Amino acid sequence: MKGSSHSQAGAQAVRRRRWGCLLPLLVGAAFLAEIAFLGRLDMAKNAEAVESWTTSFYRRSADLGDAVGGGAASRAGGDSEDEEIRLCEQRLEREDAVPYDRDFDSDPVLVGGAAKDWNKCYVGCEFGFSASKTPDATFGIAPDPSVDGILRSMESSQYYSENNIDVARGRGYKIVMTTSLSSDVPVGYFSWAEYDIMAPVPPKTEEALAAAFISNCGARNFRLQALEMLENLDVKIDSYGSCHRNRDGKVDKVDTLKRYRFSLAFENSNEEDYVTEKFFQSLVAGSIPVVVGAPNIQEFSPGEGAILHIKELDDVASVAKTMKNIASNPDAFNQSLR
Repeated sequence: MKGSSHSQAGAQAVRRRRWGCLLPLLVGAAFLAEIAFLGRLDMAKNAEAVESWTTSFYRRSADLGDAVGGGAASRAGGDSEDEEIRLCEQRLEREDAVPYDRDFDSDPVLVGGAAKDWNKCYVGCEFGFSASKTPDATFGIAPDPSVDGILRSMESSQYYSENNIDVARGRGYKIVMTTSLSSDVPVGYFSWAEYDIMAPVPPKTEEALAAAFISNCGARNFRLQALEMLENLDVKIDSYGSCHRNRDGKVDKVDTLKRYRFSLAFENSNEEDYVTEKFFQSLVAGSIPVVVGAPNIQEFSPGEGAILHIKELDDVASVAKTMKNIASNPDAFNQSLR
């Protein structure tokens, strides 16, 4: 039993190192792509000289495919971009194809305990119960020792103790999916599809330095005390949430954040790896995140100096001073966004 615990701990450490290394690279890559794209816009002399980076990618990939294929005949100059994209996608699909020992069309994965209609499974899948088939796994119900039980949650284990990995294992779950990078399948809040990563940073037009969206006024950390201390240090904050509200909260969050130099990305708990949309939406909006939350938040940062971290209340005064300095220095602000 003791050896098993050591092996599980070792496996979790390996997963943490792997995901901990990959996540900042993914976030940083998105912002480097944005900077590269903006640089191309600056160099373009007219609209006709500007070509989308996606089209360029497809064209280069298709041309490379022709060269590797042994000198395939070059496409006629009149071929449409749609045809180039189609050929590129077909080549990528062939190269990325994964062979399976199971035909998921005729024998789809059956997940018991969750009645959902997932029409976009990458492999055939069904949710529900079957009298004639044992499920491949169960989701959302008490674990059955004969079937792999799945626990999936994006909530902090400080509020829901069952989301703690060790607790979940003790309850019999074989597959744990939480925000922890030590999970079998980490499920974070960062999304390539949800946000317009490539959008240019808009001008900052609000008089207040920061915006806050905080509605749980009973959080299990010091985030409200930090907000109050910032205000007492003459950092003007527009609050759109239920806590300390001084602005109408019926607004689009990301569009609103775009108008501010800073965003208070204050989580409801200071738990390792628990980094929610508060942080990622700030980055997308081009608003510097001021963080109260995960002690390892720097592992999620796209670059050095891109965020401000209030680890404890003693940090509030120095962070307030930094915010004022950056706000009064456009070069310093732009440097934080790079």
